[in-house]
Amino acid sequence: MVSSSDRFKFLPTLILLLIFMASTAPAMTLSLSEAIQAADRNSYTVQASRHDSLAASYDYKAARSARYPSLSIEARSSFADNIPSIEFPGIGARDLGAKENYQADIKLTVPLFTGGRIASRIRANCENVLADAFALEAERMNTAYNCRRAYLATLLSEAVALSAEASLKRIDIIRRNVADLHTSGLADSIDILETELAYQQMQLTVSEKQTAAANARLNLALILGLPPDTNVQLTEKITPPSKDLSVISSPAPIDRPELKMLDSKIRSAEHLIRLNRSEYFPEISGYAGYSYGKPNRDFFNNQWDDYWTAGLALKWELNLGGGTSHRTNAAHQAAGSIRMSKNDLERSLTILAETSAQNVDLAYRTVLTTQKEYDIARNKYRLAEKKQKAGLLTVNRLLEIEAELTASEQQYRASIVNFYIVQSEHLYAVGSEKIYGGL
Repeated sequence: MVSSSDRFKFLPTLILLLIFMASTAPAMTLSLSEAIQAADRNSYTVQASRHDSLAASYDYKAARSARYPSLSIEARSSFADNIPSIEFPGIGARDLGAKENYQADIKLTVPLFTGGRIASRIRANCENVLADAFALEAERMNTAYNCRRAYLATLLSEAVALSAEASLKRIDIIRRNVADLHTSGLADSIDILETELAYQQMQLTVSEKQTAAANARLNLALILGLPPDTNVQLTEKITPPSKDLSVISSPAPIDRPELKMLDSKIRSAEHLIRLNRSEYFPEISGYAGYSYGKPNRDFFNNQWDDYWTAGLALKWELNLGGGTSHRTNAAHQAAGSIRMSKNDLERSLTILAETSAQNVDLAYRTVLTTQKEYDIARNKYRLAEKKQKAGLLTVNRLLEIEAELTASEQQYRASIVNFYIVQSEHLYAVGSEKIYGGL
């Protein structure tokens, strides 16, 4: 039998094992398209739009149900302690009714003519279903766009952090070389202090860039609905764009769901105009009913009685103050307002699409330019490093060239990611389905 002291002596080992297992847990790999799918599932605005879309669908079904017959059932019972009576000559007094009353009525009503009320309401609700479906698509596209930006911003911050870490390694190499030269008498104390100062400054820069990368990952985790401490590995490869990805001779046709949503709302408003006009016409319905009760129709005999009825009913209600006309005019103005909103949005999106198309071409040219600058900076640093080792270049000048190399590298990496960010803006501006995919 194991004693309690023997059991507890394995506790530190167990804790270390758990910590090791937690630290070596496999990272969650996530491509850009997978991240967009996760953001779509996690977005509360997308979920709210789904509920709105379902609500509109049920409203449409409710409007369609108005074409079907409606069944009404009414049942009641009562007791009266005193009922009137009437005296008939030669017959005597007769009660009018009964103290105990039981009555059940069933009525089936079918609309025959409504002046277009039912049809207009159905068509308006059908357009509302389409409008809410396009509103849902607009929310999904907006979520995909925001996720792309957050994903690319995370990749950019990580690339900049890696560039700063590479710069720190280069400065550390310079610092060690200067220390060796100082030992040999080929460098003075000022050179050592300059390299040490540059090393300390770059350490702070690395910390800042790493913090920015961590914040970007937190923001992406929030969009994806993941715990903040989730170890996410972004697998999307950021490669320099090719010519066919960048050149946009003319903006793509705008296919934004917001425009389709407004088109549906315009058609819905037009159906509401017809709905208000239908109030000028009467409503005609047919009905059939069955009545059963005691005494029911027989006021003199306290007996159970039943009967069937069938007929037509006409209802015509017209406001003499012009209410129908005012409501129709109001519906006209509402439709006009929606048309103006659509025209304004279409004009704004056209300008945005043209601007983003030009920005994509500019971003591509920026990538080409920064790539050449980065190549020049690398060659310049390689030559400067050789000259410094040969004693033909001061340490201060070598550190300046290294800073130029770091800045050039970061600009080049940022220009590549910025190209894909600008490209995402163009895809969002024109409403392209490619926004849901990878790079």
